Amino acid sequence: MSNLRKYWPDLGMLVGIVTLIGVWINRHQLSEITLLLWLSFIAILVHQFEEYRWPGTFPGLFNRVIFNSSEPDRYPLNAQSAMIINLVIAYVFYLLPVFFPAVIWLALGPILMGFFQFIWHGIFANLRAKTLYNPGLFAVIALHLPIGGWYMHDIVTQHLATSWDWMIGIIYFVIAVYILIIKGNTWLKNSCSPYPFTNKQMGSWFLSHED
Repeated sequence: MSNLRKYWPDLGMLVGIVTLIGVWINRHQLSEITLLLWLSFIAILVHQFEEYRWPGTFPGLFNRVIFNSSEPDRYPLNAQSAMIINLVIAYVFYLLPVFFPAVIWLALGPILMGFFQFIWHGIFANLRAKTLYNPGLFAVIALHLPIGGWYMHDIVTQHLATSWDWMIGIIYFVIAVYILIIKGNTWLKNSCSPYPFTNKQMGSWFLSHED
């Protein structure tokens, strides 16, 4: 478990690279919708790598800047809770639609979450940190937004989504954001957690942020 907790972002990036190679090799056999869902899965793996490995200072931003924690290396987010929630997001929430591409509402959840990430990283976090960039924003702009926009274009122009798909998809997205993002990142909070983040993951946020 300790190795997984330490290296899960690297494992995710490796999975992303292997997946990208497989998608490229089989691109002519995949429907455009399925291709986009695979790319969406790869996007979240890149996003998580950017947040937790390179530049990888999202934990410092989240705990010190957003929550103004007195124990920012482990509270409210810690290495254990970050691993659990991100593995669920990537390998359940984002991967499941790949195997059921015809279930449009199931894919709308992660696609809409990609757009939501721009609000979080591009607007909210930047305003709080007084920055133009924070870890995760590159993947949002370079991957989530174009892939999500392409997917939305396809399901609209090809009339693939019913009213029920939109309704259920939006509800699914809202529930997922609440459980996986809002509550998920704080459910396992423990100011005495034995799973602190590394100094590299804390970055300059650890000491330089002024209240």
